[in-house]
This record gives sequence, structure tokens and C-alpha cells, in this order.
Amino acid sequence: MQTTDDSQHIEAQLVSVIVPVYKVERYLDACVASIIAQTYRNLEILLVDDGSPDNCPAMCDAWATKDSRIRVIHKVNGGLSDARNAGLERATGDCIYFVDSDDTITSNLVERAIDSMREYNADLVMFQFDTISDNGVPLISDYKHNDFDTVMVMTPEEGIKAQVKAEIDGYFWSFLAKTAIYRDHNFSFPVGRKIEDMARICNVIGESHRIVRIPEVLYHYRLRQGSITSGFNAQLLKDWMKAADDRETYILNRYPQLKGFMRLQQLTFFANLDYETIRQSVTASLHIDPEDADELRRRIDRLRKDAMDNGDHVPESTDSLLDLLKDSVGDAVDDFKDNFKEMRDDWKRIGRGWREYMHDKELDREKN
Repeated sequence: MQTTDDSQHIEAQLVSVIVPVYKVERYLDACVASIIAQTYRNLEILLVDDGSPDNCPAMCDAWATKDSRIRVIHKVNGGLSDARNAGLERATGDCIYFVDSDDTITSNLVERAIDSMREYNADLVMFQFDTISDNGVPLISDYKHNDFDTVMVMTPEEGIKAQVKAEIDGYFWSFLAKTAIYRDHNFSFPVGRKIEDMARICNVIGESHRIVRIPEVLYHYRLRQGSITSGFNAQLLKDWMKAADDRETYILNRYPQLKGFMRLQQLTFFANLDYETIRQSVTASLHIDPEDADELRRRIDRLRKDAMDNGDHVPESTDSLLDLLKDSVGDAVDDFKDNFKEMRDDWKRIGRGWREYMHDKELDREKN
């Protein structure tokens, strides 16, 4: 049972909630209202107006007059990363939490995160999330991030492995962390690029000392037109590749023992890319540049060569699937052939073989 002293100790921790704001006047009030309604009251709410050209700057100022915990930072537009960095620089809390300004959070998100942080002696708390529409209607979603139903306590190395394997999504709003993780390691988001969450999430996971994941849906992610990820294009593909490189560089420098894991996991990632997504990306007017497709093929070849040179076993099923990926991307760029159905069936068949191989390998490890 929680005592008064415990409650005072928990509430003594100031939580800085950083909200980058840009062209979201339709959703901003709902977002801020969900933050000020938190059952945990000791908050510092930083609304970072990133030079928004609509009514958002005035809306932020209006909210600041209603709640003394709100501070507004007005700045020249620099993008999401720049706005988050501005919030980090001004934050004074013991913990940091990021919220996207078109989303909403449950009223007990901060309280549950702080309680879990204390109970499990963790400095990073992750939780589940769901998806809502433009109008706030719940949508059907199936995120691997949510695929657990008991509390999970993880080491940083375990957390990194789970993130690289896509068992943990790369969203900064899906966790609350101690400020020291950011402050003590010169953390900053990459300015001028998208996919910034993936580029930096392992930097936070890797500098924690203990992670706890709680099986509770505490965040409502709004899937809407005009969001960063809804408009996939060639630049987004390039930013994704830069983010993957940033993540790999950090992991190999900080956790060199994961070199073999990273090499094979990246091959696994490419081998398990959904072929339908690739087909759509090329044929549905998404215009992937042929040079980017070539770089993807070269990247696969480099990873495969490094793995073989270091004696890492690359399963035959992975080799076959990677060859199919390379060939299919090339065919698509040259004007997609009529054999899509046959290639899709091959893709699924070889993919099943790869999953069976990995399952058998995991069983062998458990036996040994």
C-alpha cells in the first residue's frame, strides 16, 4: 500500500513533458488537455512552437495563461528534431517525456510510468499504445511493440536487441526516461532529417541501466493525412537509411559485442521485408530513385560479405530471399514484370523457411 511519504517522494520528481507544435491547430487542444489532466501533477509542460504558420502559436500562449505549469517556446521553424532539441535544452525536470502534438495520452500515463520506475528501480519505462483516426476513433492495429501481456524487465543490451529486431518500436513517445540519460551523454536529435526516432532510440536504451515494459495502453497515436510517415517518398527512404546507419554506429561503438548480432539481424531485416510493400513503393507512384535501389542492393552485398568473412553462418533460406529481393527491386525499377504473383508466392514460401530455421536455432540454443 502506498504511504503518504511514498506519494510525496514520487510527486517530488518533476517530469518535463516536451510537445513540439507545428500546423496542428485541429488537434492541439485535445493533446494539451490530455496532458494537463494527468493524475500526476508535478509537471513542467513545454510547448515548442516550431514557427507554426497557423493559429498554433496563439493557442499555445492561451494554454499558458490557463495553467502555470505550461511554458511556451517560440522559435523559427527547424523541424521536429530541432523543436525537440529546443525543448530538451530548456527542460528542468528529473524525467523527460515527449508527446506528439496531434496525439493524446491517457490521464494516468505519467503516474503509471513513475510508479513503475520506482517499483522496478528502472530509469526507462515503456508502455503500449493504440491508433486513432483523424476524428479520434479507435482503429484496428497490430504492433509488435504491444505483443506482451506481462511486465518485462530488461537490461540495456536486451532492449537494444529487441529494438533492432523490431520488437520495440522506435517512437520516443512510447517511453518515459530519466533526464540523466539525455543530459549525461550529450544527446540530441538529428536536425533536418525524418526518421529521427529510429536514429536515436538505441542511444537512450543503451545508456539506461534498467528498462521496464508495462502491458498497459497509455498513448493514443493519431494516424492522419499530412503526418511525416503518411507521405512516403524517396527522401524518406534516404533518411531511413541514414537512421539505420546512425543506429548501427552507436551500437557497435557502445556495445561492440553485438557486432555479429547486428550483421545477421540486418540481413534478416532485408530478408523479411514485405515484398508487397516494395512493389507498392515502386509502382504506386512513390518513385524510388534507381540509385537508391542500387544502394539497397549494394548494402545487402556488403552485409552478406562481412558476415561470411567473419564466419557467421548465413542460412540458405536467407541467401535465396536476399537474392529475390535484389532481383525484384531491380525488375521494379526497370518497369515491373508480369510475374508478380509467382515472385510473391516464392517470397512467402522462402520467408516461412527462414522463420522455421530461426525457430529451430532458438530451440537448439535452449537445449545447449
